[in-house]
Amino acid sequence: MDKEKNIFGEESFNAFKQFKFPGLDLETLLSNYQRNMELMNSTQQVVVEATKSIMELQNDYFKKVFAQWNEQVKYCCSKAPLEDKTTRQAEATKAALDQAVEHTQGLTSIVAKSNEKIIGSVQKHIKEGLDESLNLAKKSREKR
Repeated sequence: MDKEKNIFGEESFNAFKQFKFPGLDLETLLSNYQRNMELMNSTQQVVVEATKSIMELQNDYFKKVFAQWNEQVKYCCSKAPLEDKTTRQAEATKAALDQAVEHTQGLTSIVAKSNEKIIGSVQKHIKEGLDESLNLAKKSREKR
């Protein structure tokens, strides 16, 4: 993650580096905290991107729906025979249902991809944290 985008950059932790706490590896603690903040920042970025994609998809979908409704209302008010109006209404209803299903699949795809990114990042972070905890425990046993 770029330092410009990360409000919890290295400079945020320099003030704490001067302190010494017995039995506590402050460097590791601060490093872990920084990685936690970076994970939160990256997760929030994924959520923002997903939300933007969903809003764009919703916007396009509703524009199409209202345009179709407008066209259908105009046709229903026309002097076309009742049988033609009924047939066209049935076709429009079927098309609207097909579009709704397709739209829902698009939304589901965006959410699923976002979830995969977030879950992958969290799993990686947890594995690194566990590995680091094991290493820290080994170091503290060696110091005894």
